[in-house]
Amino acid sequence: MRSEINGSAKALPKASVKCSTGSKRQTWAGLCALTLSFVIYFSSLNAHAFTQPDATTEKTNANAKSMQDNETQIVYIDAQRSTPAGTPLYLARPEDEGISGANLGIEDANITGRFLGYSLSLTYLPVFSTSSSTASATIFNNALFNAPSTDAITRSDVVLLDSTDAKYQVLINAILSINPNALIINVASGNDAFRHQQCDAHVLHTFPSHQMKTDALGQWLRTKRVNAVLTLQGTHDSDQAYLAAFLRTAKKFKIDIVESKTWQASFDLRRSAFSEIPLFTRTTKPYKAIFAADTQSQFAYSLPFNTHHIVPIMGSAGLKPLGWHFTHEQWGARQLQNRFKAQYSRTMNEVDYAAYAAIIAVSTAIQQSKQNGTGSSANDSLTGTQLFNALVQEQLSIAAYKGRQLTFRKGTRQLRQPIALAHEEALVIHAPLPGFLHQSDELDTLGETNKTCKDPL
Repeated sequence: MRSEINGSAKALPKASVKCSTGSKRQTWAGLCALTLSFVIYFSSLNAHAFTQPDATTEKTNANAKSMQDNETQIVYIDAQRSTPAGTPLYLARPEDEGISGANLGIEDANITGRFLGYSLSLTYLPVFSTSSSTASATIFNNALFNAPSTDAITRSDVVLLDSTDAKYQVLINAILSINPNALIINVASGNDAFRHQQCDAHVLHTFPSHQMKTDALGQWLRTKRVNAVLTLQGTHDSDQAYLAAFLRTAKKFKIDIVESKTWQASFDLRRSAFSEIPLFTRTTKPYKAIFAADTQSQFAYSLPFNTHHIVPIMGSAGLKPLGWHFTHEQWGARQLQNRFKAQYSRTMNEVDYAAYAAIIAVSTAIQQSKQNGTGSSANDSLTGTQLFNALVQEQLSIAAYKGRQLTFRKGTRQLRQPIALAHEEALVIHAPLPGFLHQSDELDTLGETNKTCKDPL
């Protein structure tokens, strides 16, 4: 018994070894089968992955084509101008003025456009022609626009115009001769006469008029009970237009003009302002404020603390009425100011803002058409005529960091907007000032509201 037990005990390990060898073979076979199944599985996944981009690409291409069909093309025409002699370098116009605001507006508009199925594109066309303002539109076209530029204007629904007063009229005529149905938006000129021209064309103005700015100053003068003003002007045509607007404001608010003087000197004031300005501002009657119309920055910058009577300076220096000032931070404006400065390494000015507001106005009109299902078709962008009708005839309101819903006046096609009264370091107040009321819209206390485009200024 013991030997059997011992024998079985000795035989048991031998049988166990055989069993262990068989288990290893089975295990390796199982592992091979499992590996093969994984290979087959992942191969099928890879095959699916390689075939899936085709469908995704088709969908992406379809979306891209739809966005292209819904793309609104905008052209920014920038009439280049050299810095006038005598203007300090620190007061010179930034090289990217205006177009930077338009580019930021395009970025903001396309964020919403990606959700609603539309997009805006911007083409920049600098104009270097020195043609006179009396040149015909045909001659000016040949001097201004080459074939690619002409094609860009022809294809565009919207044209933003950044021009001096001298070239404004000729540029408008040139654009209309190329694309008579385009929506043209003035983003740089405040001349009130331009609000009474091209009445049959689709022309809007997001840059505030001289009259809006001087009315803002008139409200401040009335509030502070300052009623005796000395006016100073330069020799440029735009200076005369600015002064003319202030004289209309003075009549409206019953402000006494003590005397009007024109700056004729051609020398550099930076070395002689302390002696020259007191003589220039001496009058027979006393005054309590000075209004300076100096759009070319020839002398106004030397007025503060140099005048015969030390009084507030306003207009082109001192207390400035502006469509936008870098110290404005209310109603979400701080984030717009910060984004602009981070991207362009300078502060946003009123031309930048006017261009930005023009883009936002176009984007708002397109959004409204998408929500209402209006437009030429479901897959087309709006035409210049449709955009004009939405903004002017339908009085579509625009939200643009000013605390109010902004709309275009039907009479003069001018954008209603508050005016910032500010000096170099701070915002004083936004006009309209408290107490100046209007039966329909307080913003209509600024600028000409009783005349239409076809009425004489």
